Amino acid sequence: MILIDWGISSFYGWGVYGLNLALQWAGRNVEAATLDPINRAQVAVDPLRARAIKPFLAASALARVCKPRPGDVRFSCLGNECYSGVTDLAPGRNGLIFFEKPFSREAIRRAKEFDVIVAGSTWNADLLKSYGCTNVVTSFQGVDTSIFCPSPAPPPRLFGDRFVIFSGGKAEPRKGQDLVLKAFRAFVSRHPDALLVTAWASPWQGLARGMDLDMSGLEDKIIDIRSVPNWQMPAIYRACDVALFPNRSEGGTNLVAMEAIACGVPAIVSRNTGHIDLIDRGMVAYPLDRQSPSEEGIGESDVEEIVAALFDALHEQQWRPYSFDAATFSWHGAATVLEGIAEQRQRVAA
Repeated sequence: MILIDWGISSFYGWGVYGLNLALQWAGRNVEAATLDPINRAQVAVDPLRARAIKPFLAASALARVCKPRPGDVRFSCLGNECYSGVTDLAPGRNGLIFFEKPFSREAIRRAKEFDVIVAGSTWNADLLKSYGCTNVVTSFQGVDTSIFCPSPAPPPRLFGDRFVIFSGGKAEPRKGQDLVLKAFRAFVSRHPDALLVTAWASPWQGLARGMDLDMSGLEDKIIDIRSVPNWQMPAIYRACDVALFPNRSEGGTNLVAMEAIACGVPAIVSRNTGHIDLIDRGMVAYPLDRQSPSEEGIGESDVEEIVAALFDALHEQQWRPYSFDAATFSWHGAATVLEGIAEQRQRVAA
């Protein structure tokens, strides 16, 4: 059995990752479970997908009360400083990591204790290797392109001819929502009919503490959609003219950005950290090249360049050719990588 120790959900990144792994393994009859308690209200999927993951849910209920069997392979979710968000760390485990800033010496020591660490971006993998970690595998998040795809019909004009900008990701400094608002304020002063659609809600509201999210005077130009189940997001993406991601740091490849691009929405994306995987594969319509490095070696996008990109989107000028790389960023591929590691670990244990 493959065991993951993070939850499944339709409302936040790690949860969407776990849910799509569960769906992939259900379709391939791979025995798998999560050790994290499942909140059924968090799993908002269509009836067929709900039926498909029933064996995963049943196996998870048993896995949380039974001791692991010989040959079971466990993967832990890891973040900054190589800490797990769910359980304590122990040597000899397998980890799946997304981290947004360089490691301390103690974090490097912890990373080297894992048998395998699966990194969610080339940037994460390269940093781990630079620390002397030899146990690193790179595996990107995926997008379900049966759901996240361009509409065969013309996109809906829900707000007439108004220019609609999408900004997504949980509110926190590294996601750059303060830069979004500064750029939008400058843009709307010259194009007052513009709208900003924000999807910034998350279970971790404290992460936004101390951010300068000044919306004064913009209240009638911002639509906050709050928490929306992942499978309902394509309709929102397709109703927008451009997606904006001036993020300061991404340990992964930014799932929200990939979903928007897969739906045919041109994206403005900062050229730093995990975003570089999207840019290098021709998925970004307008890379934000002016990056001022911070003390931690991550990026700071230039507000004037963001505004210029928004006007290019408005007038459809200076856009790079872009398309979603479904072969590289697939949940099938992500699940297959973990299956391969599990098979290898089982052979070693035998």
